[in-house]
Amino acid sequence: MSNEVKVGILAIAAIVLSIWGFKFIMGKNVLIKSNIYKVYYNNVDRTKVGTLVVINGVEVGSVAGVNLLNDDNRTVELVLDLDRNIKVPKDTRAVIISTGFMGGKAVVLEYEHACNGPDCAVSGDTLQGELRGLVGSMLTGEQLADYMDILKSGLEEIIDTLNSQLLTNPDSPLGKSMANLDATLSNLKSATGQLDGLLRSSSGSISGTLGNLDAITGNLKKNNDKINSILSNADSLSNQLVAADLEQTLKEVNQAIASLRTTLQSADTALGGVSDVVGKIKEGEGSLGKLMQDEELYNNIKTLSQRADSLVNDIQERPYRYMPLKSRRKVQRYDKQDAGQ
Repeated sequence: MSNEVKVGILAIAAIVLSIWGFKFIMGKNVLIKSNIYKVYYNNVDRTKVGTLVVINGVEVGSVAGVNLLNDDNRTVELVLDLDRNIKVPKDTRAVIISTGFMGGKAVVLEYEHACNGPDCAVSGDTLQGELRGLVGSMLTGEQLADYMDILKSGLEEIIDTLNSQLLTNPDSPLGKSMANLDATLSNLKSATGQLDGLLRSSSGSISGTLGNLDAITGNLKKNNDKINSILSNADSLSNQLVAADLEQTLKEVNQAIASLRTTLQSADTALGGVSDVVGKIKEGEGSLGKLMQDEELYNNIKTLSQRADSLVNDIQERPYRYMPLKSRRKVQRYDKQDAGQ
């Protein structure tokens, strides 16, 4: 046998083993004969190919296919691959359950009685489908009822404890609040009773007051025309008062405007005189005009002012120079003292 033939045989064997291994991993042993059943569900809750099929916890097959049908209800078809030696009745229910909180699934086959002969389903038949939630998967009907009884008993004990420790205990904050609420309701009931008695005893006075009020409103209705006339006269009087006040105000405003006009005319005349004076000063008329126009005169006056200021300062600092003295030597002596000699 040549090497090429050996390589070909090994390749074929590897392919066959790969296909068998893949099928085996997916839960189907191609070396064992099996029966195929179909089940239809509205929802399979993420059941996948390879999900175990069990009866009373014993593995009897696996899910070989999950197909979404193209119908209006979007029905899901599961293909179950069971061991050929497993016989199930035609009314068997294929129930999808949860095997844990992590999302694991399994298909449980449930039936009442074992089958024999024509009562057994054959390969290719359709079984009934059912989907159960997590609680229904973990507990049976009796276990769920027992669990609910235990839960009910526990809740009753908790409620009794809360009632005894909080609601009816006068030392607890909630008990004090309930007592205060009860007292408040009692006070409110007493107050409403007193109010009802007061209303009953005062019903005659209230009726008389309402009657008087009705009589007053009737009189107002009868004298409605007179009231309207009075209101119209009052409105007319107020309009006349407003008009008279407005006329007097306008007169005062006109007088103030006339006075203001006279004042403005006087101010305008005064400003005209000031303007003439300023014009004459600019033209050099008068002493002030000559002073502004003649620069030499301005300088002489400035020099004279400086000399006069110097003379005044000297008189203040050395008054002895300007006093009649017996000799000039005394004046020189005083000058030397002032000079610090």
